[in-house]
Amino acid sequence: MAYPCSYGTSFGKKCCCHLAARLQSQVPIGAPSPAVGSRATASLAPSFSRRSRGKAFEKDQEHRQQLHRLLSLAGLSVASGAGLFLLKKDSKNGAPIRCDGQPATTKSASTSKAVRCEAIVRQSSEADSTTSIITLLVEKDRPGLLAETTDLLKSHGLDIRDAKISTKEGTPNAQHIYSVQEKSSGKGLCRDKLEEIRKALEGLGEVECSAESWPLYSRAEVAQHTTPETGIWVTYKNGVYDITKFVANHPGGKDKIMLAAGKSIEPFWRIYQQHEGRGTAVPQLERMRIGDLSDPQPMKGGDKDPYSTDPADRHPGLIFHNVKPCNAEVPPELVLDNWLTPNPVWFIRHHHPVPVVDPAKYRLQIDGVGVKPVTLTLEDLKTRFLKREVVSTIQCGGNRRSELDKIEKTSGIPWGSGAMSNAKWGGVYLRDVLMNCSGLSFEGVHELGAKHVVCIGMDEMQASIPIEKALNPFGDVLLAYEMNGELLPAEHGYPIRLIVPGVVGVRNVKWVDSIRLSAEEAEGPWQRGIAYKGFSPMQKDCTGVDVEKILSMQEMPVQSSIVFPKPGAVVELDDLEVKGWAWSGGGRSIVRVDVSIDNGKTWTTAELKQGAEQTPNRAWAWTFWEAELPIPDEMKNKEITVLCRATDSAYSTQPESAAPIWNLRGLNCNCWHRVKVQHKDE
Repeated sequence: MAYPCSYGTSFGKKCCCHLAARLQSQVPIGAPSPAVGSRATASLAPSFSRRSRGKAFEKDQEHRQQLHRLLSLAGLSVASGAGLFLLKKDSKNGAPIRCDGQPATTKSASTSKAVRCEAIVRQSSEADSTTSIITLLVEKDRPGLLAETTDLLKSHGLDIRDAKISTKEGTPNAQHIYSVQEKSSGKGLCRDKLEEIRKALEGLGEVECSAESWPLYSRAEVAQHTTPETGIWVTYKNGVYDITKFVANHPGGKDKIMLAAGKSIEPFWRIYQQHEGRGTAVPQLERMRIGDLSDPQPMKGGDKDPYSTDPADRHPGLIFHNVKPCNAEVPPELVLDNWLTPNPVWFIRHHHPVPVVDPAKYRLQIDGVGVKPVTLTLEDLKTRFLKREVVSTIQCGGNRRSELDKIEKTSGIPWGSGAMSNAKWGGVYLRDVLMNCSGLSFEGVHELGAKHVVCIGMDEMQASIPIEKALNPFGDVLLAYEMNGELLPAEHGYPIRLIVPGVVGVRNVKWVDSIRLSAEEAEGPWQRGIAYKGFSPMQKDCTGVDVEKILSMQEMPVQSSIVFPKPGAVVELDDLEVKGWAWSGGGRSIVRVDVSIDNGKTWTTAELKQGAEQTPNRAWAWTFWEAELPIPDEMKNKEITVLCRATDSAYSTQPESAAPIWNLRGLNCNCWHRVKVQHKDE
């Protein structure tokens, strides 16, 4: 039998689709559609309204474009009809109920009798439903259906909060998922509203509807799934999730996420609150949902926030990406005010809460290969060793990651160019402590096999540096207790922070209370996991990759950034003034900064300012620079793209674009920095 579509043509076979709706508190778009407990099918007569082909297509295209802008997806098809089922909690019981509120009759798999579309209303552990998730599985395109569906939902007083479109590989099938609320209540659909929407959707075409429930799993069953062989499961609130395929790609490392295998991830997310705060982890988790928890753990009230003792006086001028844990960068307006970045506006990169330390009880433990164990107090470090001072810039490995995100999304904080700062550190050389107090010798290092110095912070974060860097008399590795002439702030590592000049920021461990010499690198995601490993631009995930064999980041490449003018600035003079900073890892000094306003056809060499006088192989701090470029007549009253690139003392320079250096973790972004400004000729 053929059925007419809105183009006035007919389909050669029956059009079929499946529309599922479920009510569940705070379920993000992208979660798999819940199934419902009973199985039912419904066959309804089509009731298509005729309209002109052009008008239908035009309106459909308008709605498609809105969704495509939202999802950055295109070319997806829609189907000819819809059916509906609901997953919603019931405050009284968990019995199956029909859409019209009558008790449902459960059909066996072999039954094909047509019945009214049925839904399951079952009890949930959530206190209230705030969102309904409507999922449309489409099999065959009918132009105009997408427009009709969205118009229908809006005309019935629904607020479409979010939408997602996806396709099934190898088939013409597509899936539309709407997150909706009632405008009047701001909550999910009630039973009466469901029936109203169901009847309206039936009018879109012939419907066949089937439903299955989410499987229920107990906490004991989840606890049995802790290996790749059994499947790695976790729980979150009242949901059960299979994260087996995700483990290798966890930005925090495989070992860290495996601590939650077979358990709830909520205690871990209380520490790593960026998972919920950043808004990306929960939707990703929902796509791995496999069922509901039959015996969810009751929420405990009165638990202390682990971040309650964090510093409360953080500078409001910082650009905050997270608060728990705190991650904030320096705004461009403040960078060039001081060559030594003032302590209050230093960039912040935390993985955990800031430890609270009693200096009288502080102890630094030193042990490992080739040294005798020793314990030092803070007073020992200040009085038994010669105080040293080192000016060193620290840069996060993800600085300028947001530019790589424009090529393709990476994983990590979308830093601008402000995830670095400069300070004069006061403390004692690490090599002095190891050689004069712990009995380490150069001979002992090689004979006993010590290759790495592992530093562990009081927040349990650990990282290591090569023994050659630690013992180099010109390496200037410091155990710091002062910052810019002041007592080291708690925010930046009080009472002791490791300062490793010329090396990626994560190796500059804060709140150090343990140092161990080892034949192996530090354990954990920040050294052996994917967090600070460089991958090929072609590597889109870490499935099947032995991540530990990939070299960990240490020294960083040459880097520069334009700080003035700001992006979007309007400039009126005939000469364009440009200012910025440049830096290179490994102590390599900056020998030149070039600036261009004609897409690199010609370059003007900038004047190097503060920092230019550093020793070429011990240039641990950044260098400020300035340039003045005349604006040609043909570029006046137009948009101008300002470029900069730096060259270091090894005569390494920056790559032209971001695409060839894109990597999964968004590290080491050092392409030419670009700032667009508008010239206005008065």
